[in-house]
Amino acid sequence: MAMVLSCSDSRVPIELLFDVGFGDVFVIRNAGNACTEGSLASIEYGLEGLNINLLVVLGHEGCGAVAAACADHASLSPSLCQLVLHLRQELVSSAVPLDPEIAVRRHPELTARQLMRSSQLVRERVNSGALVIEPACYTFDHGKIEWMGSILKS
Repeated sequence: MAMVLSCSDSRVPIELLFDVGFGDVFVIRNAGNACTEGSLASIEYGLEGLNINLLVVLGHEGCGAVAAACADHASLSPSLCQLVLHLRQELVSSAVPLDPEIAVRRHPELTARQLMRSSQLVRERVNSGALVIEPACYTFDHGKIEWMGSILKS
């Protein structure tokens, strides 16, 4: 039906948020719903192997990875430090203020655009109309998903 790139935070239960059963949605999770090699490979599998035509990039309020990217943290593990640095560079290069409340709402769109830049297959599918990417942000306070607007052709 669709695939969702989401944060690994357990407070963001994809199947419950979208009112679908287990196995109805192809879910890819990592800290900060980041564009990583693993998430790209999973998305490309969803496109080629499962012929999915909708990708939701879902961030959420209170994301620890995005908050860490907005702050200076010297005590992170090497792998987490690398992920946080990647997120921080993405935010800074897009002129997003390093304010976690602002950054969590911009991050899903930035990740969606990074997916397009990083994967020829994603870019081709979006440009041909065979894939729609929908960035969104889940809000804990309201229990709602804020849709940011489709990512169209590059």
